[in-house]
Amino acid sequence: MDLRDQLEALPDDQLGRATAHSSWVRPRSNSYERLAFVGDTLLDLIVTQHLDGLFSPQEMTPGVLTRIRASVVSDDTLRTVAKRIGLDATAVRLAPEGHREQAEGLVAGGKPLASMLEAMIAVCWETVGPEKTAVAVIESFGPELERAAAHPIEAKSELQELLARTGSTVHYQSPEPSGPPHAPTFHADAIREPESTVIGQGEGSSKKIAETAAAVDALAALYGED
Repeated sequence: MDLRDQLEALPDDQLGRATAHSSWVRPRSNSYERLAFVGDTLLDLIVTQHLDGLFSPQEMTPGVLTRIRASVVSDDTLRTVAKRIGLDATAVRLAPEGHREQAEGLVAGGKPLASMLEAMIAVCWETVGPEKTAVAVIESFGPELERAAAHPIEAKSELQELLARTGSTVHYQSPEPSGPPHAPTFHADAIREPESTVIGQGEGSSKKIAETAAAVDALAALYGED
């Protein structure tokens, strides 16, 4: 079940809470804005938990995961998802007589439609519960999550970019793996040049994973210096 299914299942009075703009609701505090504030936090939580389960600590640093999350929960993405599930048309339908033309303009672009989707997530959380809401959000944001996760800036690239700002470079040295042939453990050192200094160490079941772990270790140390 995705957010479109939730949209179709929710009664109009609940949907109205998520789409009521402050210019036509009285009192103004009954607009979607308070719900959007809550929904924004819930969306961050849902996407964060999903990304945390998708990548191991050796694959992605918190900084990279933060950038991935930011791209997924951006206003542009929220508007895209809102239109995909039909929330724009629903908002127009539920607007009071005399305000529907205004509603069409609000949902055509800008912040309001993104905020309405956040408010709808908050309403779903209240009515159908956290688990079903989280499943619906991940399903509805699926294309955006898949695209962001498929092309992240991974740890080695992040380290390279960070060092380049100071005129340094990085390369990796890997000794022979240890352990039995059927389950070797690879080791890697991240070497900062021109100092030839070891700035990170890592290990894993492949050379690539070991080098990524070394980059994560180096990034943790470097960010700790800031």
